[in-house]
Amino acid sequence: MPRQRVRVVEEDATTQAGWLFADSFLALMVIFLATISFVPSLGSGGVVSSSGNIGNLAGGNYIKALNLAYDHFDANQINLDIANYLKAEGMPASTTVLYGKVVGGFSASEAESDGSYRALLFSVKLQTAQSGYFANTKFDFGASKLLKPDQIVLRLTLSQ
Repeated sequence: MPRQRVRVVEEDATTQAGWLFADSFLALMVIFLATISFVPSLGSGGVVSSSGNIGNLAGGNYIKALNLAYDHFDANQINLDIANYLKAEGMPASTTVLYGKVVGGFSASEAESDGSYRALLFSVKLQTAQSGYFANTKFDFGASKLLKPDQIVLRLTLSQ
């Protein structure tokens, strides 16, 4: 008597590949959304300007950021502006500047590097002025054509 062959049904997992991709994508989205939910809120930094309104140029990615704008370097005025801000916010006088973003202006006939160079010179003057606020400050430089060539914007992150 001839032997009957038994057909073996094999499992095919290719139909599950789409679900695996979708679940992996969902897991990555959950991780992404969890990481961006802890970014500090925008705004609420005080703005002091000796040259008028600086608009949204300085930004405000830190909760306690101080934005200052100047037409020329005056160490006494900068120290006074910081001291007034600390007093208004109820922060201790021992507060220092942890991080400083210095943005220099440049005209349309100049290169962006000219504004960055002005920002660099301004930060060197800040550090050599022997101000206690800038003893251990880390500086970053930038340039903006929205500022006049003689204007500088300081965006300071304060540390108690």
